[in-house]
Amino acid sequence: MANLFIRTNIAPYRVDTYNALHERLDMKMCFYRRKGKAQMFDIDQLEGQCTFQPVYLKGIRLKSDNRKICLGLWRMLWQERPKIVIVPEFQISAMQVLLFRWLTRRKFKVVSMTDDSYDMIANNNDFTQLHAWLRTHTAKYFDDFIVVTPEVERWYQQYFHRGIWLPIIMDDAKAEANYDRLLQLSRQLAERYGLIGKKVLLSVSRLVDLKNLHRVIDAFEQSKSDAILVIVGDGPEREALEQHAKSINKKVLFTGRFDGDELYAWYNLSNVFILASYLEAFGAVTNEALLAGSRVIVSRKAGSSCLVNEENGELIDPIDVECIAEAIDRQMALASIPNLEAARKSLMTVSFEERICNVVNKLKNEGENGKY
Repeated sequence: MANLFIRTNIAPYRVDTYNALHERLDMKMCFYRRKGKAQMFDIDQLEGQCTFQPVYLKGIRLKSDNRKICLGLWRMLWQERPKIVIVPEFQISAMQVLLFRWLTRRKFKVVSMTDDSYDMIANNNDFTQLHAWLRTHTAKYFDDFIVVTPEVERWYQQYFHRGIWLPIIMDDAKAEANYDRLLQLSRQLAERYGLIGKKVLLSVSRLVDLKNLHRVIDAFEQSKSDAILVIVGDGPEREALEQHAKSINKKVLFTGRFDGDELYAWYNLSNVFILASYLEAFGAVTNEALLAGSRVIVSRKAGSSCLVNEENGELIDPIDVECIAEAIDRQMALASIPNLEAARKSLMTVSFEERICNVVNKLKNEGENGKY
């Protein structure tokens, strides 16, 4: 007998969460696919970080890469007899689990793990209208929700009297040790790209429209900062962004995509990190930057805005270029050039251990008290 966890795929920024849920809730970890089409990270290396053996579900994939009818799911539910099943948001597999419970009258807790930001649920700013419709019409059938911001938790508590806040963050101690280990690689990157002694405004993202990088470039041009804007990532917008960057009188460096150690090493070089998306469910990069001791500028539309306060950065209206430029100046004035001889102190104000313990304790206690 084992509890079940179902998700689309393993993600680097959630390995610590998955490991903790597996170990503390005795969960069998199941995924739709081994690797997503748009994901370029080393899956073998990622699986090596897992304390569990992932189960990859077979099934029939529908129009979207994330919509899949999972074959054998009901058999697994029958055999494992779980007390808790964590499902991905309001996807088809979640509906399969709910239907199984209704048909068999089995008593187990169905928990939706949803990444929706408050902007998405309160302002009808979803990625798709289907997702919004499913949330509206099926949320009442779930026993609880694991959500990424306190505002979303309050929203679910208000309308459904359920909700547990667990942001998309990494284990603090492990991450800080990792950034310390990567200092030599960070120095090598600084030398390779001519960044020794330079101030760096860093962006790490897919180069797509919703990341709002054209406005970031315009704001960077308007700012008084003498920093270099470093954009780490790749995507369909790269050529247009590079042409845009050539039209301004400041240096913008496009490095291309990195993953693993070479990606995380960039955060050690960042004075200020910027995430200015006009639509962003969470934005795990904010956590990655703060753990490396970088100050941050984050869109109010992003779920990861819940990690930001006046001690570690500020929030911006992603549509207001002047606002973004002023934020760059303020945060650069507060930031110092990183000393690559020693890792900086983390600027995170939210504890991974505290948040994961809260989730585990609530799910365990509710199950033991027979609340479902």
